[in-house]
Amino acid sequence: MNLEEMSDIMKASLGIKDNIVGVKLFKSGEKIPKELESLERPFRYCQMMQNARLEGESFLAQADYHECKGGAAGLGLMNCPENVASGSLYFDKLHKCETREIGASISAGMPRIESGSIAATYVAPLDKIVVNPDVVVFVGNPLQARRIVQAVMYKEGGRANFSTAGIQSFCVDATASPYLKGEVNVSMGCDGAARNAGLDDDSVVVGIPFAMMEDICKVLKEHYQGWDNFMRGWREAVKKEAAAI
Repeated sequence: MNLEEMSDIMKASLGIKDNIVGVKLFKSGEKIPKELESLERPFRYCQMMQNARLEGESFLAQADYHECKGGAAGLGLMNCPENVASGSLYFDKLHKCETREIGASISAGMPRIESGSIAATYVAPLDKIVVNPDVVVFVGNPLQARRIVQAVMYKEGGRANFSTAGIQSFCVDATASPYLKGEVNVSMGCDGAARNAGLDDDSVVVGIPFAMMEDICKVLKEHYQGWDNFMRGWREAVKKEAAAI
């Protein structure tokens, strides 16, 4: 199954109108395709993701071209900034915790890729990306996220476990966590992505390890209509019952 097919299945089965986004994390020493051009000015990672999703743009960025250093650290491009690691940013500026120590514990709990192990990030629409991505990300509603989880459960069973803190949604929750753990992660978004990249308040951000994409897409293609028909049938029954009262 090629990348365009995966993108088409995701859009059709989930009703997603925007681009599905692929993310490649080029490791240090890994050759970057010559046709990829680096950014001309710094961007935040969440802006790259939103622009790829909404505008179809592509972004290759080394550490210096990541405007948000906390995001760059989460993606393995650089060391974690002192104000993030110490909890100072979350306590003094963002007021997201009661003490700096609590802020430090939030920071310490974030799944971050090893510092310096990544040379550059490459973000592009899944159907246009020129290499196989490491992670696939989409922004959607809870039902769309639910269908992804159900597709994973269909093959693997068990339970899904999500890691989030309402902070660093695109970089840590939707990219670093699936990359490191090999598991789908669903993020509630973050205020930074809302303020700086226009992430709306009703959406969740879903990160999928690329290794899981083919199985997920096959399950969605074969079963989403049955799942939706069952769900809608239940809703219609409830409506009829309510109307009869």
